[in-house]
Amino acid sequence: KVAVIGGCREYTGAPYFAAISALKIGADLSHVFCTKDAAPIIKSYSPELIVHPVLEESYGIRDEDKISVSTRVLAEVIKWMERFECIVIGPGLGRDPFLMDCVSEIMRHARQLNIPIVID
Repeated sequence: KVAVIGGCREYTGAPYFAAISALKIGADLSHVFCTKDAAPIIKSYSPELIVHPVLEESYGIRDEDKISVSTRVLAEVIKWMERFECIVIGPGLGRDPFLMDCVSEIMRHARQLNIPIVID
């Protein structure tokens, strides 16, 4: 089982290709954790992918809500984390600072669980 952490409103192809490639080389399941804007597009590329629209970009979040949103995003990804044999981080993530902070926390947690990480 592979998780791809990536995909934002501008970049939907990269997480799709990373996730579908994992399936084609033998992964049982391939999950994509992406922003809400990217999820319907990525899902429309293939019904084989499990798409989680949980990541957030800063354009839609007030400053006073960033901590609670970050906590929610991290909790949503962490509840799935122990199921994965590998995590791919970065395809189509873009450069949003808030999104990067959330992904940094996801990486930290994956390292604590000794889950192999591929960084794009």
